[in-house]
Amino acid sequence: MGKNVLLKKSLVVGIVLLCVCGAIPSVFGMCVSAEIPHARTVNNKALIANALFPRGEWTEQATGFVDPNRGIGYISSVNESVVWAAAFNGDNPSYPCQDFTRTVNGGTTWTTGTIPNSENQFFSMIFALDANRAWAPMCAPQNGVMGLYYTSDGGTSWVRQESADFNYIGSFPNCVHFWDADVGWCMGDPADGYFEIYTTTDGGTTWTRVPAADIPAPLQGEYGLIGSCCAVGDTVWFGTTMGRVYKSSDRGLHWTVAQTTLRSYTKPAFRDVNHGLVLAIDTAGTTVLSETSDGDVTWQNVAYTGPCYSYDLCYVPGTVDMYISVGASPNASGASFSRDGGNTWTDYAEMTGIPLLCLGFTAGQVGWAGSYNTDAVTGGIFKHVPGISLPAFSIDVTGGKGFTVNVTNVGDEAATDITVNVTVMGGLFITPKEFTDIHTSLQMGGSADVDCPVRGIGLGILTMLPTITVDVICGEGVTATRTVEAKIFFSKVILQ
Repeated sequence: MGKNVLLKKSLVVGIVLLCVCGAIPSVFGMCVSAEIPHARTVNNKALIANALFPRGEWTEQATGFVDPNRGIGYISSVNESVVWAAAFNGDNPSYPCQDFTRTVNGGTTWTTGTIPNSENQFFSMIFALDANRAWAPMCAPQNGVMGLYYTSDGGTSWVRQESADFNYIGSFPNCVHFWDADVGWCMGDPADGYFEIYTTTDGGTTWTRVPAADIPAPLQGEYGLIGSCCAVGDTVWFGTTMGRVYKSSDRGLHWTVAQTTLRSYTKPAFRDVNHGLVLAIDTAGTTVLSETSDGDVTWQNVAYTGPCYSYDLCYVPGTVDMYISVGASPNASGASFSRDGGNTWTDYAEMTGIPLLCLGFTAGQVGWAGSYNTDAVTGGIFKHVPGISLPAFSIDVTGGKGFTVNVTNVGDEAATDITVNVTVMGGLFITPKEFTDIHTSLQMGGSADVDCPVRGIGLGILTMLPTITVDVICGEGVTATRTVEAKIFFSKVILQ
Protein backbone atom coordinates (compact mmCIF):
# COMPACT_ATOMS: atom_id res chain seq x y z
CA MET A 1 0.00 0.00 0.00
CA GLY A 2 1.48 3.36 -1.03
CA LYS A 3 2.15 6.23 1.31
CA ASN A 4 -0.71 8.29 -0.11
CA VAL A 5 -3.12 5.47 0.60
CA LEU A 6 -1.83 5.16 4.16
CA LEU A 7 -2.33 8.88 4.59
CA LYS A 8 -5.90 8.62 3.40
CA LYS A 9 -6.68 5.70 5.67
CA SER A 10 -5.66 7.58 8.77
CA LEU A 11 -7.56 10.67 7.65
CA VAL A 12 -10.74 8.93 6.55
CA VAL A 13 -11.00 6.62 9.52
CA GLY A 14 -10.04 9.44 11.82
CA ILE A 15 -12.50 11.91 10.35
CA VAL A 16 -15.43 9.63 9.99
CA LEU A 17 -14.62 8.09 13.33
CA LEU A 18 -14.57 11.58 14.71
CA CYS A 19 -18.07 10.39 15.43
CA VAL A 20 -16.30 7.84 17.52
CA CYS A 21 -13.10 8.94 19.07
CA GLY A 22 -10.92 11.97 18.68
CA ALA A 23 -10.96 15.73 18.62
CA ILE A 24 -9.99 17.28 15.29
CA PRO A 25 -6.38 18.19 16.25
CA SER A 26 -5.63 14.58 17.21
CA VAL A 27 -7.08 13.33 13.91
CA PHE A 28 -4.74 15.40 11.81
CA GLY A 29 -1.88 14.57 14.15
CA MET A 30 -2.06 10.94 13.03
CA CYS A 31 -1.53 11.49 9.31
CA VAL A 32 1.79 9.67 9.14
CA SER A 33 0.41 6.18 9.72
CA ALA A 34 -2.61 4.06 8.96
CA GLU A 35 -3.61 3.68 12.58
CA ILE A 36 -6.94 4.88 13.81
CA PRO A 37 -6.38 7.84 16.19
CA HIS A 38 -6.32 7.12 19.88
CA ALA A 39 -9.37 7.88 21.99
CA ARG A 40 -9.90 11.37 23.25
CA THR A 41 -11.24 12.07 26.70
CA VAL A 42 -14.92 11.25 26.76
CA ASN A 43 -17.33 13.62 28.43
CA ASN A 44 -18.19 11.78 31.64
CA LYS A 45 -21.78 13.00 31.54
CA ALA A 46 -22.61 10.28 29.03
CA LEU A 47 -21.18 7.60 31.28
CA ILE A 48 -23.05 8.37 34.50
CA ALA A 49 -25.72 5.84 35.41
CA ASN A 50 -28.97 7.73 35.35
CA ALA A 51 -32.52 8.03 34.13
CA LEU A 52 -31.90 11.57 32.97
CA PHE A 53 -34.87 12.21 30.79
CA PRO A 54 -37.91 10.05 31.54
CA ARG A 55 -40.02 12.83 30.02
CA GLY A 56 -39.61 15.09 27.04
CA GLU A 57 -38.27 14.42 23.59
CA TRP A 58 -35.15 12.33 24.38
CA THR A 59 -34.92 9.17 26.48
CA GLU A 60 -31.73 7.27 27.29
CA GLN A 61 -31.64 3.56 26.39
CA ALA A 62 -29.15 0.76 27.08
CA THR A 63 -27.40 -0.71 24.02
CA GLY A 64 -26.68 -3.95 25.88
CA PHE A 65 -22.89 -4.19 25.49
CA VAL A 66 -21.18 -5.88 28.43
CA ASP A 67 -17.94 -4.00 27.74
CA PRO A 68 -18.18 -0.42 28.99
CA ASN A 69 -17.66 2.63 26.79
CA ARG A 70 -18.82 1.03 23.57
CA GLY A 71 -19.58 3.93 21.27
CA ILE A 72 -22.22 3.93 18.54
CA GLY A 73 -20.71 5.08 15.26
CA TYR A 74 -23.57 4.43 12.83
CA ILE A 75 -27.34 3.85 13.14
CA SER A 76 -29.71 2.30 10.59
CA SER A 77 -33.36 2.94 11.51
CA VAL A 78 -35.73 0.70 9.55
CA ASN A 79 -38.91 1.89 11.29
CA GLU A 80 -40.13 2.83 14.76
CA SER A 81 -39.46 -0.70 16.00
CA VAL A 82 -36.43 -2.06 14.13
CA VAL A 83 -33.03 -0.38 14.47
CA TRP A 84 -29.47 -1.65 13.99
CA ALA A 85 -26.33 0.13 15.21
CA ALA A 86 -22.60 -0.41 14.63
CA ALA A 87 -20.20 -0.01 17.54
CA PHE A 88 -16.54 0.86 18.19
CA ASN A 89 -14.22 0.58 21.15
CA GLY A 90 -14.51 3.92 22.92
CA ASP A 91 -11.58 3.13 25.26
CA ASN A 92 -9.22 2.36 22.38
CA PRO A 93 -10.60 3.18 18.92
CA SER A 94 -7.39 1.88 17.32
CA TYR A 95 -8.42 -1.60 18.45
CA PRO A 96 -10.64 -3.37 15.86
CA CYS A 97 -14.27 -3.85 16.84
CA GLN A 98 -16.93 -5.91 15.07
CA ASP A 99 -19.71 -5.43 17.64
CA PHE A 100 -23.23 -4.36 16.73
CA THR A 101 -26.56 -4.07 18.51
CA ARG A 102 -30.15 -4.40 17.36
CA THR A 103 -33.67 -3.75 18.64
CA VAL A 104 -37.01 -4.98 17.34
CA ASN A 105 -39.18 -3.22 19.92
CA GLY A 106 -38.27 0.42 19.53
CA GLY A 107 -35.31 0.26 21.89
CA THR A 108 -37.02 -1.18 24.94
CA THR A 109 -34.42 -3.94 24.69
CA TRP A 110 -31.27 -4.15 22.56
CA THR A 111 -29.50 -7.39 21.63
CA THR A 112 -25.78 -7.35 20.85
CA GLY A 113 -23.75 -9.45 18.44
CA THR A 114 -20.41 -9.69 16.65
CA ILE A 115 -19.60 -10.25 12.98
CA PRO A 116 -17.50 -13.45 12.90
CA ASN A 117 -14.48 -14.02 10.68
CA SER A 118 -13.84 -10.30 10.32
CA GLU A 119 -10.84 -9.91 12.61
CA ASN A 120 -8.82 -6.71 12.40
CA GLN A 121 -11.75 -4.91 10.78
CA PHE A 122 -13.91 -1.93 11.71
CA PHE A 123 -17.42 -0.94 10.69
CA SER A 124 -17.67 1.65 7.95
CA MET A 125 -21.45 1.67 8.50
CA ILE A 126 -24.40 -0.70 8.70
CA PHE A 127 -27.56 -0.80 6.58
CA ALA A 128 -30.62 -2.79 7.61
CA LEU A 129 -33.53 -3.74 5.39
CA ASP A 130 -35.65 -5.29 8.15
CA ALA A 131 -35.30 -7.17 11.45
CA ASN A 132 -33.37 -10.00 9.81
CA ARG A 133 -31.43 -8.65 6.82
CA ALA A 134 -28.53 -6.22 7.05
CA TRP A 135 -25.28 -5.39 5.25
CA ALA A 136 -22.07 -3.99 6.73
CA PRO A 137 -19.01 -2.74 4.82
CA MET A 138 -15.99 -3.58 6.98
CA CYS A 139 -12.67 -1.78 6.58
CA ALA A 140 -9.14 -2.61 7.70
CA PRO A 141 -6.92 0.49 7.80
CA GLN A 142 -3.83 -1.65 8.49
CA ASN A 143 -4.46 -3.94 5.50
CA GLY A 144 -6.07 -7.35 5.67
CA VAL A 145 -9.37 -8.69 4.44
CA MET A 146 -12.02 -6.05 3.79
CA GLY A 147 -15.43 -6.29 2.24
CA LEU A 148 -19.19 -6.37 2.48
CA TYR A 149 -20.84 -8.70 5.02
CA TYR A 150 -24.47 -9.83 5.00
CA THR A 151 -26.84 -11.43 7.50
CA SER A 152 -30.28 -12.89 6.83
CA ASP A 153 -31.01 -14.18 10.34
CA GLY A 154 -30.94 -11.11 12.54
CA GLY A 155 -27.16 -11.07 12.93
CA THR A 156 -26.69 -14.63 14.18
CA SER A 157 -24.53 -15.48 11.16
CA TRP A 158 -22.82 -13.35 8.50
CA VAL A 159 -21.26 -14.08 5.12
CA ARG A 160 -18.83 -12.00 3.07
CA GLN A 161 -20.30 -11.20 -0.35
CA GLU A 162 -17.07 -11.75 -2.24
CA SER A 163 -18.10 -10.43 -5.66
CA ALA A 164 -17.97 -6.94 -4.15
CA ASP A 165 -14.21 -7.43 -4.32
CA PHE A 166 -12.60 -4.53 -2.42
CA ASN A 167 -9.28 -6.26 -2.91
CA TYR A 168 -7.46 -3.83 -5.22
CA ILE A 169 -4.58 -1.58 -4.28
CA GLY A 170 -6.38 1.39 -2.74
CA SER A 171 -9.62 -0.50 -1.99
CA PHE A 172 -11.52 0.74 1.03
CA PRO A 173 -15.29 0.06 1.41
CA ASN A 174 -17.27 3.09 2.60
CA CYS A 175 -21.03 2.83 2.00
CA VAL A 176 -23.92 0.51 1.17
CA HIS A 177 -27.64 1.03 0.47
CA PHE A 178 -30.46 -1.28 -0.60
CA TRP A 179 -33.78 -0.27 -2.15
CA ASP A 180 -35.37 -3.68 -1.60
CA ALA A 181 -34.27 -7.27 -0.96
CA ASP A 182 -32.65 -7.50 -4.41
CA VAL A 183 -31.45 -4.10 -5.65
CA GLY A 184 -28.53 -2.46 -3.90
CA TRP A 185 -25.41 -0.34 -4.27
CA CYS A 186 -22.09 -0.10 -2.47
CA MET A 187 -19.02 2.06 -2.95
CA GLY A 188 -15.41 2.39 -1.95
CA ASP A 189 -12.40 4.57 -2.61
CA PRO A 190 -10.80 4.93 -6.04
CA ALA A 191 -9.10 1.72 -7.14
CA ASP A 192 -7.45 1.41 -10.56
CA GLY A 193 -8.11 5.11 -11.06
CA TYR A 194 -11.85 5.33 -10.37
CA PHE A 195 -14.27 4.91 -7.48
CA GLU A 196 -14.95 1.26 -6.67
CA ILE A 197 -18.75 1.18 -7.05
CA TYR A 198 -20.85 -1.97 -7.36
CA THR A 199 -24.53 -2.68 -8.00
CA THR A 200 -26.57 -5.84 -7.47
CA THR A 201 -30.01 -7.12 -8.50
CA ASP A 202 -29.96 -10.37 -6.50
CA GLY A 203 -29.43 -9.22 -2.93
CA GLY A 204 -25.67 -9.18 -3.22
CA THR A 205 -25.13 -12.74 -4.36
CA THR A 206 -23.61 -11.14 -7.45
CA TRP A 207 -22.14 -7.64 -7.49
CA THR A 208 -21.08 -5.92 -10.74
CA ARG A 209 -18.59 -3.08 -10.75
CA VAL A 210 -19.77 0.13 -12.45
CA PRO A 211 -17.46 0.98 -15.40
CA ALA A 212 -15.12 3.95 -15.17
CA ALA A 213 -16.92 5.56 -18.13
CA ASP A 214 -20.05 5.95 -15.98
CA ILE A 215 -18.28 7.60 -13.01
CA PRO A 216 -16.60 11.03 -13.12
CA ALA A 217 -12.90 10.68 -12.36
CA PRO A 218 -11.71 11.50 -8.84
CA LEU A 219 -9.50 14.49 -8.23
CA GLN A 220 -5.90 13.90 -7.22
CA GLY A 221 -5.98 12.59 -3.66
CA GLU A 222 -9.78 12.47 -3.47
CA TYR A 223 -11.48 9.69 -1.53
CA GLY A 224 -14.87 8.74 -0.17
CA LEU A 225 -15.90 8.77 3.48
CA ILE A 226 -17.20 5.90 5.56
CA GLY A 227 -20.97 6.13 6.02
CA SER A 228 -21.17 9.44 4.13
CA CYS A 229 -24.14 8.72 1.87
CA CYS A 230 -27.91 9.15 1.65
CA ALA A 231 -30.72 8.11 -0.69
CA VAL A 232 -34.12 9.50 -1.71
CA GLY A 233 -36.16 7.33 -4.05
CA ASP A 234 -33.91 6.05 -6.83
CA THR A 235 -31.32 8.78 -6.20
CA VAL A 236 -28.24 8.24 -4.06
CA TRP A 237 -25.41 10.59 -3.10
CA PHE A 238 -22.01 10.23 -1.43
CA GLY A 239 -19.57 12.85 -0.21
CA THR A 240 -15.81 13.06 -0.70
CA THR A 241 -12.73 14.42 1.03
CA MET A 242 -12.62 17.43 -1.30
CA GLY A 243 -16.07 18.90 -0.80
CA ARG A 244 -17.63 17.20 -3.80
CA VAL A 245 -20.88 15.22 -3.96
CA TYR A 246 -21.37 12.32 -6.36
CA LYS A 247 -24.95 11.62 -7.46
CA SER A 248 -26.74 8.78 -9.25
CA SER A 249 -30.39 9.05 -10.29
CA ASP A 250 -30.68 5.41 -11.39
CA ARG A 251 -29.71 3.42 -8.29
CA GLY A 252 -25.97 3.64 -8.80
CA LEU A 253 -25.60 2.79 -12.48
CA HIS A 254 -24.53 6.23 -13.79
CA TRP A 255 -22.96 9.12 -11.89
CA THR A 256 -22.43 12.88 -11.99
CA VAL A 257 -20.42 15.02 -9.57
CA ALA A 258 -20.80 18.58 -8.25
CA GLN A 259 -18.47 20.80 -6.26
CA THR A 260 -20.11 22.25 -3.17
CA THR A 261 -18.89 25.43 -1.51
CA LEU A 262 -16.88 23.21 0.82
CA ARG A 263 -13.38 22.02 0.06
CA SER A 264 -13.09 19.19 2.53
CA TYR A 265 -14.91 16.24 4.12
CA THR A 266 -18.63 16.30 3.31
CA LYS A 267 -21.66 14.44 4.63
CA PRO A 268 -24.83 14.80 2.45
CA ALA A 269 -28.36 14.93 3.87
CA PHE A 270 -31.16 15.39 1.33
CA ARG A 271 -34.85 16.15 1.94
CA ASP A 272 -35.86 15.32 -1.63
CA VAL A 273 -34.14 15.04 -5.00
CA ASN A 274 -33.78 18.83 -5.26
CA HIS A 275 -33.17 20.08 -1.72
CA GLY A 276 -30.30 19.05 0.49
CA LEU A 277 -27.52 20.07 2.85
CA VAL A 278 -23.92 19.00 3.18
CA LEU A 279 -22.03 19.19 6.44
CA ALA A 280 -18.30 19.77 6.78
CA ILE A 281 -17.42 17.06 9.28
CA ASP A 282 -13.76 17.97 9.70
CA THR A 283 -14.13 21.52 10.98
CA ALA A 284 -13.09 22.64 14.42
CA GLY A 285 -15.21 25.40 15.91
CA THR A 286 -18.01 26.77 13.75
CA THR A 287 -19.93 24.19 11.73
CA VAL A 288 -20.05 24.85 7.99
CA LEU A 289 -23.16 23.98 5.95
CA SER A 290 -23.78 24.22 2.21
CA GLU A 291 -27.17 23.84 0.51
CA THR A 292 -28.69 23.11 -2.88
CA SER A 293 -32.23 23.64 -4.12
CA ASP A 294 -31.74 22.57 -7.74
CA GLY A 295 -30.82 18.93 -7.40
CA ASP A 296 -27.10 19.24 -6.72
CA VAL A 297 -26.36 21.56 -9.66
CA THR A 298 -25.41 24.65 -7.62
CA TRP A 299 -24.49 25.10 -3.97
CA GLN A 300 -24.24 28.02 -1.56
CA ASN A 301 -23.15 28.43 2.05
CA VAL A 302 -25.88 28.60 4.69
CA ALA A 303 -25.66 31.72 6.86
CA TYR A 304 -27.47 30.02 9.72
CA THR A 305 -28.17 31.19 13.26
CA GLY A 306 -28.14 29.15 16.45
CA PRO A 307 -26.06 26.11 17.40
CA CYS A 308 -25.43 23.54 14.65
CA TYR A 309 -23.17 20.61 15.55
CA SER A 310 -20.55 19.01 13.31
CA TYR A 311 -20.57 15.26 14.04
CA ASP A 312 -23.68 14.24 12.13
CA LEU A 313 -26.65 15.77 10.33
CA CYS A 314 -29.86 14.20 9.07
CA TYR A 315 -33.16 15.22 7.51
CA VAL A 316 -36.14 13.97 9.53
CA PRO A 317 -38.35 11.97 7.11
CA GLY A 318 -41.94 13.10 6.76
CA THR A 319 -41.37 16.64 8.03
CA VAL A 320 -41.65 19.79 5.96
CA ASP A 321 -37.99 20.79 6.28
CA MET A 322 -36.66 19.59 9.64
CA TYR A 323 -33.01 18.64 10.23
CA ILE A 324 -31.21 17.51 13.37
CA SER A 325 -27.49 17.87 14.15
CA VAL A 326 -25.39 16.27 16.89
CA GLY A 327 -21.91 16.82 18.28
CA ALA A 328 -19.41 15.31 20.69
CA SER A 329 -16.57 17.83 20.75
CA PRO A 330 -15.29 18.81 24.21
CA ASN A 331 -16.97 22.23 24.03
CA ALA A 332 -19.73 21.42 21.56
CA SER A 333 -21.63 18.32 22.65
CA GLY A 334 -25.36 17.93 22.28
CA ALA A 335 -28.18 18.06 19.74
CA SER A 336 -30.05 20.80 17.91
CA PHE A 337 -32.86 21.03 15.38
CA SER A 338 -33.85 23.25 12.48
CA ARG A 339 -37.35 23.43 11.00
CA ASP A 340 -36.43 25.73 8.13
CA GLY A 341 -33.89 23.70 6.18
CA GLY A 342 -30.86 24.54 8.28
CA ASN A 343 -31.21 28.33 8.48
CA THR A 344 -32.22 28.56 12.15
CA TRP A 345 -31.04 26.09 14.81
CA THR A 346 -32.32 25.52 18.36
CA ASP A 347 -30.67 23.42 21.07
CA TYR A 348 -32.37 20.51 22.77
CA ALA A 349 -31.56 21.96 26.18
CA GLU A 350 -31.74 18.61 27.98
CA MET A 351 -29.01 17.18 25.70
CA THR A 352 -26.47 19.99 26.12
CA GLY A 353 -23.08 18.63 27.11
CA ILE A 354 -23.82 15.00 26.22
CA PRO A 355 -21.54 13.60 23.49
CA LEU A 356 -23.73 12.45 20.60
CA LEU A 357 -22.01 10.79 17.69
CA CYS A 358 -24.47 9.86 14.94
CA LEU A 359 -28.14 9.85 13.97
CA GLY A 360 -30.74 7.53 12.48
CA PHE A 361 -34.35 8.69 11.98
CA THR A 362 -37.63 7.37 10.62
CA ALA A 363 -40.88 9.11 9.71
CA GLY A 364 -42.86 10.55 12.59
CA GLN A 365 -39.78 12.22 14.11
CA VAL A 366 -38.81 8.98 15.84
CA GLY A 367 -35.08 8.41 15.82
CA TRP A 368 -31.91 7.61 17.73
CA ALA A 369 -28.61 9.32 18.54
CA GLY A 370 -25.54 7.24 19.38
CA SER A 371 -23.42 7.85 22.47
CA TYR A 372 -21.36 5.73 24.93
CA ASN A 373 -22.58 3.07 27.35
CA THR A 374 -21.62 2.54 30.98
CA ASP A 375 -22.43 -1.16 31.12
CA ALA A 376 -24.92 -3.67 29.72
CA VAL A 377 -27.88 -2.00 31.38
CA THR A 378 -26.90 1.66 31.26
CA GLY A 379 -26.71 4.07 28.37
CA GLY A 380 -25.23 4.10 24.90
CA ILE A 381 -28.06 5.52 22.82
CA PHE A 382 -30.86 8.09 23.07
CA LYS A 383 -34.31 7.82 21.53
CA HIS A 384 -36.13 10.86 20.18
CA VAL A 385 -39.92 11.03 20.14
CA PRO A 386 -41.94 14.02 18.92
CA GLY A 387 -43.31 16.59 21.28
CA ILE A 388 -46.64 18.39 21.01
CA SER A 389 -47.64 19.05 17.39
CA LEU A 390 -47.65 22.77 16.61
CA PRO A 391 -47.26 24.99 13.57
CA ALA A 392 -43.94 26.75 13.03
CA PHE A 393 -42.95 29.42 10.52
CA SER A 394 -40.01 30.14 8.26
CA ILE A 395 -39.75 33.64 6.78
CA ASP A 396 -38.03 34.59 3.53
CA VAL A 397 -37.66 38.10 2.12
CA THR A 398 -36.93 38.65 -1.58
CA GLY A 399 -35.91 42.02 -3.03
CA GLY A 400 -36.70 43.50 -6.41
CA LYS A 401 -39.26 46.07 -7.41
CA GLY A 402 -40.47 46.48 -3.89
CA PHE A 403 -40.01 43.26 -1.94
CA THR A 404 -41.92 40.07 -1.19
CA VAL A 405 -42.26 38.25 2.12
CA ASN A 406 -42.87 34.51 2.02
CA VAL A 407 -44.17 32.73 5.15
CA THR A 408 -44.17 28.91 5.20
CA ASN A 409 -45.65 26.63 7.85
CA VAL A 410 -42.79 24.21 8.57
CA GLY A 411 -44.38 22.79 11.73
CA ASP A 412 -46.26 19.59 12.56
CA GLU A 413 -49.76 21.04 12.55
CA ALA A 414 -51.89 23.41 10.48
CA ALA A 415 -51.91 27.06 11.52
CA THR A 416 -55.08 29.17 11.78
CA ASP A 417 -55.78 32.91 11.89
CA ILE A 418 -52.31 33.93 10.70
CA THR A 419 -51.37 37.59 10.79
CA VAL A 420 -48.23 38.84 9.03
CA ASN A 421 -47.04 42.34 9.97
CA VAL A 422 -44.23 43.94 7.93
CA THR A 423 -42.52 47.16 9.01
CA VAL A 424 -39.85 49.14 7.12
CA MET A 425 -37.89 51.63 9.22
CA GLY A 426 -34.66 53.64 9.05
CA GLY A 427 -32.80 55.07 6.10
CA LEU A 428 -34.36 58.39 5.07
CA PHE A 429 -37.93 57.28 5.67
CA ILE A 430 -39.73 59.92 7.66
CA THR A 431 -42.29 57.48 9.01
CA PRO A 432 -42.29 53.66 9.05
CA LYS A 433 -43.89 51.84 6.15
CA GLU A 434 -46.28 49.12 7.30
CA PHE A 435 -47.99 46.19 5.56
CA THR A 436 -50.38 43.63 7.02
CA ASP A 437 -51.66 40.38 5.59
CA ILE A 438 -54.18 37.96 7.16
CA HIS A 439 -54.80 34.30 6.29
CA THR A 440 -57.45 31.96 7.63
CA SER A 441 -55.17 28.91 7.62
CA LEU A 442 -51.87 27.44 6.42
CA GLN A 443 -51.53 23.68 6.18
CA MET A 444 -48.24 21.89 6.88
CA GLY A 445 -45.89 22.98 4.12
CA GLY A 446 -48.29 25.69 2.97
CA SER A 447 -46.98 29.17 2.24
CA ALA A 448 -48.27 32.67 1.64
CA ASP A 449 -46.69 35.71 -0.04
CA VAL A 450 -47.02 39.33 1.03
CA ASP A 451 -46.16 41.85 -1.69
CA CYS A 452 -44.72 45.09 -0.32
CA PRO A 453 -44.50 47.86 -2.97
CA VAL A 454 -42.18 50.26 -1.13
CA ARG A 455 -41.83 53.75 -2.60
CA GLY A 456 -39.40 56.27 -1.21
CA ILE A 457 -35.73 56.86 -0.56
CA GLY A 458 -33.93 54.98 2.17
CA LEU A 459 -30.38 54.71 0.92
CA GLY A 460 -28.70 54.45 4.29
CA ILE A 461 -25.90 56.75 3.14
CA LEU A 462 -26.43 59.50 5.70
CA THR A 463 -28.02 57.25 8.26
CA MET A 464 -28.37 53.56 9.04
CA LEU A 465 -29.67 51.19 6.38
CA PRO A 466 -33.42 50.65 6.37
CA THR A 467 -34.57 47.49 8.14
CA ILE A 468 -37.42 45.21 7.14
CA THR A 469 -39.02 43.46 10.13
CA VAL A 470 -41.54 40.65 9.68
CA ASP A 471 -43.67 39.46 12.60
CA VAL A 472 -45.94 36.42 12.31
CA ILE A 473 -48.50 35.17 14.83
CA CYS A 474 -51.23 32.56 14.58
CA GLY A 475 -54.25 31.43 16.56
CA GLU A 476 -52.22 28.65 18.19
CA GLY A 477 -50.01 31.28 19.84
CA VAL A 478 -46.90 30.49 17.77
CA THR A 479 -44.85 33.52 16.71
CA ALA A 480 -41.89 34.14 14.41
CA THR A 481 -39.82 37.25 13.65
CA ARG A 482 -37.17 38.10 11.09
CA THR A 483 -35.31 41.36 10.45
CA VAL A 484 -33.13 42.12 7.42
CA GLU A 485 -31.33 45.22 6.19
CA ALA A 486 -31.87 46.62 2.70
CA LYS A 487 -30.82 49.35 0.33
CA ILE A 488 -33.96 51.06 -0.98
CA PHE A 489 -34.01 53.58 -3.81
CA PHE A 490 -37.53 54.57 -4.80
CA SER A 491 -39.13 51.17 -5.57
CA LYS A 492 -35.91 49.13 -5.94
CA VAL A 493 -35.02 46.97 -2.92
CA ILE A 494 -31.64 45.23 -2.55
CA LEU A 495 -31.32 43.03 0.52
CA GLN A 496 -28.03 43.11 2.46
